[in-house]
Amino acid sequence: MQKSNGGKTDERFLFHGTSKKHIDAICHQNFDWRICGLNGTVYGKGSYFARDALYSDVYCTEGSCTKTMFQARVLVGEFTVGRSSYVRPPLKDDQNFYDSCVNSSSNPSIFVIFEKQQVYPEYLIEYLDQACARML
Repeated sequence: MQKSNGGKTDERFLFHGTSKKHIDAICHQNFDWRICGLNGTVYGKGSYFARDALYSDVYCTEGSCTKTMFQARVLVGEFTVGRSSYVRPPLKDDQNFYDSCVNSSSNPSIFVIFEKQQVYPEYLIEYLDQACARML
């Protein structure tokens, strides 16, 4: 990525909401775009990460009062707006592909990553669902 982007990688701290049943697989094998699509593929068939934890919270599906979310270091590199048909980012010039896809090129809040080498799941966050907290 550094070579094709003139030394730039653009590392960001992003969130990924998930259900508890996927935690072990992510921890042992990282994020795998090949099993994407459980919650949509509007910007491409990859692993989705959000700038805002509140957005990722929606995808923390559980039956209990605790939810889990990853905070990951993600190399987003050079990006472009994604499309649902993408299985990899499109070409940015005659020889190089974009590194990721986003929902908005001017102010991206959703990032789609197609290569697991671009992601390091740094933290696993477990927290109490607000709706459950009100009942306690």
